[in-house]
Order: sequence, then structure tokens, then C-alpha cells
Amino acid sequence: MDRDRLKDIQTADLSDSQVNEDFVLWLKTKGPSYLLIVMIVIVGYLFFVRYQQGKSAHRAEAWIAYIEATATGLPASHEDIAQSYPDIDSIKELGLLTAGDAYLKALVLGQTVGSNADLATSLTDEDRVFYLEKADNLYSRVVANDDNSDGIALFVASGLNGQAAIAETRGDMDAAKKYYELAATRIEYLYPALATQALARANTIAKLAEDRTLPTDADVSARNNQVLSRDPTPVNSSIDILTDITKPENP
Repeated sequence: MDRDRLKDIQTADLSDSQVNEDFVLWLKTKGPSYLLIVMIVIVGYLFFVRYQQGKSAHRAEAWIAYIEATATGLPASHEDIAQSYPDIDSIKELGLLTAGDAYLKALVLGQTVGSNADLATSLTDEDRVFYLEKADNLYSRVVANDDNSDGIALFVASGLNGQAAIAETRGDMDAAKKYYELAATRIEYLYPALATQALARANTIAKLAEDRTLPTDADVSARNNQVLSRDPTPVNSSIDILTDITKPENP
């Protein structure tokens, strides 16, 4: 029994020794290749993590810049944002639309962009022409970027509505009606309520073209100074009856 046990132990030792030699041979021949593959996988993973972090940071930077531009209220700042971050979400479309709206708002208020209530500067004729051209160009760029996808439909419709407003300001009612109809068609199956609103504007655009005569200063003054004659008819006929009762009789 002792000899058999000793033989088994020697056989096991020889087997272990053979395995160790095979493993050492594998490490010498194929080990470096597998180790290189593992290192490449680890480096690739680290690069991917770093790329994702950089992408997230870039996206956050874009939205922070957009918020800061909104706080300033300057359309040029929004144009810069649209140009600097065209690949981030909808920053490009939002920047162009916001810039166009800022110029249009300045036209409505009759003040230069960036003016506040205390330091408001009235627009000159040159300013009005410039603002109209800038706003029209900004809205046109949004419409030109239409890829017919649902994600950009609302932005395109907003750009068309902006172009319609510019056409109204210029007195081109036919062009304004066309833009409103295009806006309604673009979003009719996504935002039916907004499409109905655009069609309503298109259908009532003709009323804006009607001539309206405003009263002159003389007409207003004459109206304010007009003295209305009193109607002698009493509001309540029973007042006359009470007057007759209280009136003393002649002796």
C-alpha cells in the first residue's frame, strides 16, 4: 500500500510539473498577445468614459451659454450660441428664433434692442429696416434647416409665423397669408390647435389690409368739447306724479 501511495504521489507531482511547464510556455508564446488585447480593451473603455464626460460637459456648457444669452436679451448673443453649438439638442433653432423674436419685439416697442425702460432709445427708419431684414433672415434660416422630421416641426412653424409677421409689417398681406398657411400645413397633424390658429390668422389677414382713418387732433378736441343737450323726458314718469302731489295748491 505504501508503495502504491508513493507512486500516486510521484505521478501527481509529475502532472503538476507538466502543467506548470505548459503554463509557463503559454505565457512566453501567447501571453503577451492576450495581455496586449486586455490593455487595449481597458484603454478603449477609459477613452469612452472620458468621451462621454466631455460630451456631457459640452452639452451643459451650451445650455448655460444659452441661459446667459437669454438674460442679456441681446439677439447677437443668441446668434453666437446658434453658431457655436449647432450640434447640441435644439440650441441652433432656439438661438435663431430667440434672436429673431428680439428684433421683432424691438420693432413692436419702437425701441432699440437692449434698451430698458429708463434708457429707452427710439428706433430710426434705418433701424427699422435693419431689424426687419435681420429678423427675416433669422427666421428664414430656421425654415431652411427643415429636414421634414417631427422633432423640428414646431421650430419650422415658428419660423414661418415669424416670416408672416415680418410680411405683415411690410404690408405684404399675400406673403403673410402664404406663410401662415405653410405653418399650418407643417404642424397640422402634430399640433392641430396651433395649425387652426395659423389658419385663422391667414383667413383674417385681409382685414389688416383695409384702410382705417384715424381721427385728427381737431376731431378729438371737438368731440371732447361737445356739450350734449339734456333730454327733457324724465327717466321715470312717476316723478311727475309725486311732484304734483307735493306741489301746494293755490288758495
